Amino acid sequence: MFKHEITILRETFGRLLRRHATTNLVKLIQKTHPADLAVLFRYFSEDEQSQVFNLMKDHEHTAQFMAALDDTILEKLLEDESPDRIAAIIQHAPTNDQSLILGVITDELAQSVLDLLKKEEQQELEELMGYPEDSAGALMTTDIFTLYQDTTCGDALKTLQDQEDAEMVFYLYITDEDDRLVGIASLRALATTQPDTILKDIMVKRVHTVRPETDQEDVAQIVAQYNYLAVPVL
Repeated sequence: MFKHEITILRETFGRLLRRHATTNLVKLIQKTHPADLAVLFRYFSEDEQSQVFNLMKDHEHTAQFMAALDDTILEKLLEDESPDRIAAIIQHAPTNDQSLILGVITDELAQSVLDLLKKEEQQELEELMGYPEDSAGALMTTDIFTLYQDTTCGDALKTLQDQEDAEMVFYLYITDEDDRLVGIASLRALATTQPDTILKDIMVKRVHTVRPETDQEDVAQIVAQYNYLAVPVL
């Protein structure tokens, strides 16, 4: 976001807050990109931050905002927040963002939030939160898109279209009958191949992977060297 846009938004929020224009504030919050809201919060007073955050609805937009927010601001916002509201918000976030958010609050509050989540979500989050802060495991998401290697490209496209988070899919991760990763395929390859072709025939078999304990800098080097959008963590 450019500096003059920040200034305009900052002034608009300030004016609406002074007028207690709740309806217009809610509309403005919903229209502002979560990442831009996170930047704006750096320029808000603590009182303004609290007022705006309290107007945010418990859905994906707010979860994305929280994941993009500076840790110090997020910690302050959530220190007096109820576990119920935090749980209601982060249920709309991928597991890696959930882990990031819970990682900035107190252990006691984080545990209270975890207790409100489904058992499966609890186990995934506890696993992620157990990895070192600067490791691939701390960054990874368990919300991945996998397909069996004998699936046709046509069926793969149909399955992909049915996914709620399809816009976050960068690659198709292709597995064998034992659910082992055997290859990857790009969305471009999938879209430009005949529908009756099976994934095994278009996948790239040489897959660069990392371990959960791999340092983030090593992961970044692999991403940069091979121009990847994502790297499997095994």
